[in-house]
Amino acid sequence: MAGDKDGELSNMAVLFDLDGTLVDTAADLAASMNHALTVAGHDAIPVSEVRHLVGFGARRMIMRGYELSAGRAAEAREVDRALSRFLNHYQENIAVHSRPFDHVVEMVESLRARGARMAICTNKREAMARRLLDTLGLAPLFDSIVGADTAASPKPDPAPVRLCMAQTGAEKAVFVGDSDTDIRAAAAAALPSFIADFGYGPLALADQATAIFSDYRSLQPMIESALQR
Repeated sequence: MAGDKDGELSNMAVLFDLDGTLVDTAADLAASMNHALTVAGHDAIPVSEVRHLVGFGARRMIMRGYELSAGRAAEAREVDRALSRFLNHYQENIAVHSRPFDHVVEMVESLRARGARMAICTNKREAMARRLLDTLGLAPLFDSIVGADTAASPKPDPAPVRLCMAQTGAEKAVFVGDSDTDIRAAAAAALPSFIADFGYGPLALADQATAIFSDYRSLQPMIESALQR
């Protein structure tokens, strides 16, 4: 592409899912879910189970947690109480164990140095996403942070993807995620999708992704190639 090295990816963006893609948040989410469940008199559930509940929003995660713990569907008032406890606990303990995945920060910084814009497109509530990124010192790396409650509808609807594009001003972008939800959202917005196989899934639609990756060091050249086509 034309232009100097530091600007060769200008007007382009990389959109990231948050939980299970940029940051490993499962342990803190599990702690907050189990706080809500045990206060209500139900058993805690393992972190391994919680990993697969992430990505659909807090309310659906709580509803599924109730089914696993109590062996039944929760009543609406139970979900409301549990959700309130979950959110309060999570807000105060949002990054006890949560950390960025290996090499992702270096990749983001490298792409930014070449002019690319960075965005978060998550089904986490925007305020919680911002709190997590602020706590981890990552917020300054991103030009746009769009949560489940920011756009008209959450992923897999393309609305939050398109809002990220609008907020970054990018003319071209790729999507980095870890689940079928991300694959579907990217496809609906006509973006290439690069999917982490170490995330939370599910990945029944893996064959519909542009590529699956296991290490952020191998992802960077794939992103650069896709943006520069």
